[in-house]
Amino acid sequence: KKRREKYSAKYGGKNMCELLETTIKPSVEKPWLKFFSQEAIEDSLPQNTIYRHMRENNENNRSDTALNYFGNKISYGKLLDEADRCAGAFSAAGIKKGDIVAAATVTIPEMVYALYGLNKIGAAPLILDPRTSSAGALSFIKETGTRIFIVIDLYYEALKDVLLESGVEKIVVISADTSLPPVVRFLKQFKMSAPKIISGGKVMTWAEFSATGDGIATETASYGENDLAAVTLTGGTTGAPKGVMLSNDGFNAIAFDFRHCGVSYTRGQRFLNIIPMFSSYGIVSSLHMPLSLGLEVVVIPKFDPDKVGYYVKKYRPEHTLLVPAHYEKLMNSREMANGFDLSFFRTAGSGGDTMNAGLEAKLNGFLEGRGCKYPLSQGYGMSEVSSAASCCCNGNFKSLSVGYPLLTTTIGIFRPGTTEELDYGQDGEICISGPSIMLGYLNNKGETDNVIKTHPDGTVWVHSGDIGHMDEDGFVYIKGRIKRMITLFNGHKIFPTHIESVLGGHPLVRSCAVVGVKDTGHAQGQLTLAVVETDVVEIEKRTALKNELYEMCRQELEGSAKPYDICFVRSMPHTGMGKIDYKKLADDYDGKLDKTEAV
Repeated sequence: KKRREKYSAKYGGKNMCELLETTIKPSVEKPWLKFFSQEAIEDSLPQNTIYRHMRENNENNRSDTALNYFGNKISYGKLLDEADRCAGAFSAAGIKKGDIVAAATVTIPEMVYALYGLNKIGAAPLILDPRTSSAGALSFIKETGTRIFIVIDLYYEALKDVLLESGVEKIVVISADTSLPPVVRFLKQFKMSAPKIISGGKVMTWAEFSATGDGIATETASYGENDLAAVTLTGGTTGAPKGVMLSNDGFNAIAFDFRHCGVSYTRGQRFLNIIPMFSSYGIVSSLHMPLSLGLEVVVIPKFDPDKVGYYVKKYRPEHTLLVPAHYEKLMNSREMANGFDLSFFRTAGSGGDTMNAGLEAKLNGFLEGRGCKYPLSQGYGMSEVSSAASCCCNGNFKSLSVGYPLLTTTIGIFRPGTTEELDYGQDGEICISGPSIMLGYLNNKGETDNVIKTHPDGTVWVHSGDIGHMDEDGFVYIKGRIKRMITLFNGHKIFPTHIESVLGGHPLVRSCAVVGVKDTGHAQGQLTLAVVETDVVEIEKRTALKNELYEMCRQELEGSAKPYDICFVRSMPHTGMGKIDYKKLADDYDGKLDKTEAV
C-alpha cells in the first residue's frame, strides 16, 4: 500500500503505478539508501590497491598508532616502512605480480607487513589456518605453485617434513614473540619458550628474510580491476577448505562502506581484533578496514574466549567485531561482575553466527545496563563477499534483523533455485551483489559457478544458501541456512532458529543450538535435537528445567517443530572462528546413539 501511494503520487496515474508494481523490486528500489547521507551516496569507490589505499589514508599521520601488540604500539610510519621492506625482500626472492605466497599463521605484526608488502608488488598471500594438516598444506602449495611458505614457529615441526619435500624454495619461520615488548617477551618465554628454529638451506627466520629487503627499492604495482589481493579459507567444517580469492576492490569496498555507514570513526580510536587473518572477516573487516580508517588495531593472535572480559576491560576499545558466543562470554565474565562501565563502546559488532530472540534481548539488556549508547550492531555477510554485506548502525536497529545492506552492496531475495526476485516480506534465498564479491574459488570453477551466477539482466550475484526476507525499510532477516534446515521423515522442514529463539528466552539458558540427528525409527529424515548451555548441574534441577523448556515449546511451537530431545552442556563446542560447531553437536549425539544400539 505504501509503495502504491508513493508511486501514484510521484507519477500521477494508476496505470503507471500498476506497471511499477510489476517491475520495481527491492534490489532496484533500494529503500535502505535513506540511512545514508547524500554525500555518501554520491561518493565513489576508490580504484586502488590495498597497499596504496592504506598508505594514502595514513601517510600524513605516520606517528599515529596502527597496531597495538600487547602494549607494543607500532606506528603507521613503521607499518608502512616494514611493508616496503617486505616488498623488497619478496622481490629479491623473485616474487612478482600475480604470484601467490602461502602462509600458515595467526595474526601478528609480521604477517600484516607481509600482506601489504606483497600487495605493493602485485602479489598476494594465501593464508592457512596453522592447524592445517600436512596434506592440506601440500595441496595448496601444489595449487598455487608458491615458492615461499611462511609458517609460524609453533607449527613448524608439524609441517616441516612436507615443506622440505614440497619443492618450495624458501621456508620463512615467524614467531608471535618477535614484536612483543621486551618485558612481556621475557615473561612469556619464561613460562613457555619459543621453539628453537635452526636456519639454513631453505629455512630462514623472519629476521633473516626481512633483512634481504634492506635498501631494495620496489615499484608499486598499478591497480587492476580483478587483481588478486589475498586468498582466505572457507568451508572447512563441511568438507575440504576452499580458497576464496579476494580482490583489491573487495577489501577497499568494505573499508569504504564502513567509512560511510554513519558511525563516527575517529583516528586513534581502538578496534579490538580477535579474528584470525586466515578468514575474510579477520583480514578485511578486522584489519584492513580499521587500518584504512586510521584506527589503533589491538591485535590478539590467539584468542581465548574466556578472556574476552579481560581484553575489553584492559583495552577499552571503541569498536570490535565478535561472534554472539563471545558476547555471551563477555556478559558472564568475572570482569563484568561488578557493573563495569561499557559506555566507551561505539560499535559492538556482532556477526558470523545466528542469534535468537532470547539471546539478543539478554545481550542488549546487558549492554544498555552498562552504559552503551547503541544496541549490538548485528551484521551479516560471508567470506565470498569479503566478509560484511549488511549491518545495523547508529541505533538503526530492528529486533532479530541483521541490518540493511552496506552502501556498495545490493541484497535481493530470490526464489530458491531461480533468478526470480521476490517482494518485501517473502522468504527466499538471500543473494548479494556489489564490488565486494570474490573473484572465485581458487582453481575450483565448478564450486564458483554454483555460488556466483549472472542473472538474465546481467547482474552478478553471490547465492548465499541462506533463507530470509527483507522488509520495506531494507532490513534483512535470516530464517536459517539451507544447509542447517532439518527435514523430518515426512518431508516437513524445520528451521532451527525458531526453536532456538523460544528456548533462548528462558533465564537459565545461556545458549541454545538446534541440530538434526539420526531418526532410527524411519528410513529417511532427521529428528530435532536442542542442545542447551546452562549452569544448572543437579539432576533434579535439570529435569525440572527440561520440563519447563518442553512446556515453552508446547505453547509457542507447532507440533512438528517441537524438539525430539533436549540435552544439556556446560559449554558449547566452537569452531576456530568462534561459531557454534553444529556438526560436532550432531556427531556426538549420533555417536552415543550408535554405541547404545551396538550394546
